[in-house]
Amino acid sequence: MNGDNRERLLNAGVELLSEKTFSEISMDQVAERSSVSKPMIYYYFNNKEGYYRALAEHLLKVARSMMQKLCDPAISMRENLVRYVRFRIDFVEKNPGIANAFLSIITDPNIGMLINEMQEEFDIMRMEFIDPMFDRAIESGEVTSGVNRMIVMMMLNSLLISYTVKKINRLCEHDEMKPEEVVGIIFDGIAAAREDIE
Repeated sequence: MNGDNRERLLNAGVELLSEKTFSEISMDQVAERSSVSKPMIYYYFNNKEGYYRALAEHLLKVARSMMQKLCDPAISMRENLVRYVRFRIDFVEKNPGIANAFLSIITDPNIGMLINEMQEEFDIMRMEFIDPMFDRAIESGEVTSGVNRMIVMMMLNSLLISYTVKKINRLCEHDEMKPEEVVGIIFDGIAAAREDIE
């Protein structure tokens, strides 16, 4: 039962993040939304900062779990990236509230205390999923060893974040993003950079 209350408090935070930023969420709102008493928040998380930290960790664990399901070492990097882009597009369509919660973590200027911890989790995801994918792609000749992994993933994620913001705010109701086209443009850019180097 104790674990259930903690999970209910975290799920309430995810719901609230779908509507507002971290800094706009009060512990009273969390207690009300979760139907768990406010003193229990402090029992599980010590303070508001502890709750925010646990909420960010909870969302990053969800992201990591998704990455585990998405990354398939048996297929090419291009195919993996197409799957990733398709998943992110579908996820925003089907779960705009949770997508907004993820967005809140990376855009809320008032949660600087979480940045270092989040970076560590992102580094773990990079080592578990991104680096092996690039290593296999280099080994197979799909990309050259000189490709800047960080820039490729930043470009892709920046595009997906922009798309998420537009979708959540209904700024692109009729715009469609095609995963194959997005990944193709990135691969064309990698190839062009390779030609410049050679």
